[in-house]
Amino acid sequence: MSTLSNIFPIIEWLPRYGRSDIRGDVIAGLTVAVMIIPQAIAYGLLAGVPPEVALYASIVPMFVYVLLGTCRELSVGPAALISLMTAQAIHEVRPGIEMGGPEWVATAILLAVMVGAVQLGLGLVRLGAVVQFLSRPVVSGFMSAAALIIAGSQIQLLMGTPVKGEGFFATILAAIGAVPQAHMATVGLACACIVLMAVSRVKMKGFPMPFVLVVITTVLSYMLGFSSHGIAVVGPVEGGMPMPSIPQTSWDQVQNLVPYAIPIALVGFLESISVAKAYGFQHHYDVDANQELRAVGLSNLLGGLFGGYVVTGNISRTVVSAQAGAKSQVYALITASLVLLTVLVLAPLFEHLPKAMLAAMIVVAVAGIVDVKEALRLFSFKKRDATALIITFSATLSLGVEVGILTGVASSLILHLYQTTTPHMAVLGRLPGTSHWRDTGRYRDAIIEDAVIVIRIDESLYFANAPALRDAVEHAYNVHPAHPRGFVLDCMAINDLDSTAIDTLQQIANEMKIEDTQLCLAGLSGPVFDILEASGCLEHIGEEHLYTTVHDAVLSFGVGDPTEEPPDEPRRMQWSPLRVKGTEGIEANEPIASDL
Repeated sequence: MSTLSNIFPIIEWLPRYGRSDIRGDVIAGLTVAVMIIPQAIAYGLLAGVPPEVALYASIVPMFVYVLLGTCRELSVGPAALISLMTAQAIHEVRPGIEMGGPEWVATAILLAVMVGAVQLGLGLVRLGAVVQFLSRPVVSGFMSAAALIIAGSQIQLLMGTPVKGEGFFATILAAIGAVPQAHMATVGLACACIVLMAVSRVKMKGFPMPFVLVVITTVLSYMLGFSSHGIAVVGPVEGGMPMPSIPQTSWDQVQNLVPYAIPIALVGFLESISVAKAYGFQHHYDVDANQELRAVGLSNLLGGLFGGYVVTGNISRTVVSAQAGAKSQVYALITASLVLLTVLVLAPLFEHLPKAMLAAMIVVAVAGIVDVKEALRLFSFKKRDATALIITFSATLSLGVEVGILTGVASSLILHLYQTTTPHMAVLGRLPGTSHWRDTGRYRDAIIEDAVIVIRIDESLYFANAPALRDAVEHAYNVHPAHPRGFVLDCMAINDLDSTAIDTLQQIANEMKIEDTQLCLAGLSGPVFDILEASGCLEHIGEEHLYTTVHDAVLSFGVGDPTEEPPDEPRRMQWSPLRVKGTEGIEANEPIASDL
């Protein structure tokens, strides 16, 4: 039973479902349904697929997630960023086909199946942690740039005139040049919708203004004949539910879509798991990242087979479901059922819906994603992260969303590796009247002992930063006021060593012996001690020169103040020698590595 409940979490939570949960789920289901129907059509327009395809993507995936998902509030369906990435992927792979045509739709459906297969595969091999490579600065820069690209892609619908441009900047320049040809009635309608929705988000939180405007503009369009006055409308919407079918394709087309399916799968899952984790933490229940991968993956896979395009967990709808009182995924059953009813019965009513209204809805939805505050905040305390954000933002705007996200990940990793090659190292001195050793650059009253040099390195050691350690040791040795009898390396922050780092420590120890200086290591962790012992490096340093604390190491040279700190000053950690593997036969009071 436990294995089955791991595959289908609904088996675990449904028997505990009570009457007290029904009211919240019903209200949430109705509220999200009112929101998702116009939103799905708008995002479908962004992806270049007909309204019915967008509505199909809001039905089967939601039913699948109810069975497999672990987040109670998550709303799975079309999303702005994934819709944009879908459109750009199809345009890159099949540039000659008509947007919204049969070939375009078939490619979108195939892409959904492929994205689902990638996500499902990652979930089955338990690689949910792969999204950790998408750091917060990278995601922030990517999302901000993507929001601008999404808004830019809607300019021609807001202006009511064709705007041709490859890329964001070219689109903006083309839009400026097309201002004299703008259809003023379309512009006026779009501006009115944007203002009303923006005001309602601030002054009337919770009020379904987009849905209200969809109804009003559709009725006005039908009564006044918007299409005959040059205002573009959605057009005929096919009703009914398609039968499951395998997309017709070729192996070459599949191969061409793979470079796009992988980043779409990762970005889609990142958007989904981030909001799912947030609500799991807020309401004190576990969200399994690997199960979420399988749930979203199968939602895309089966959703594609039933005629939908790529979906993910949507942030805005999830927020609405939570605020409306959703207690479980029963609310999603209600939402999906209402969308299905709409497809079967009410689909023809959307024929007169103005496209300018949908474009306005997209612009308002993505406006809040541009995060200038995050960039300014990072610049104030972590310039490396701010640099990754700016690189990702710039690359996404100029090179496109797929290249942008990959560039962001690469830049983040490169910047991290660069930082580890130049780790922070500090010369330590003893605070007067204590056994505490601190950075002399920060603590001006720290005492530097003539007989001993103490250095702390704040990074694990490997081939790329081992030369930096050697340079720091040589510099400290050369500028020290007297010839030191001892050199103490504070190893508290060292969690790992590679062979190059071990060879460097061994060379430093041997060279210091020639200069009649003894190298001592303080605060070694158990795993690092094991590495040094197994590699034979301890034979050059000597186990008798390993100490629990820096102060113990310094006292071994007969210098420093041996008195303890005042008894009323609390110790935050009790330092005591602990036995580690390979230290049998050493007396308990001998200085050995501390297994932290």
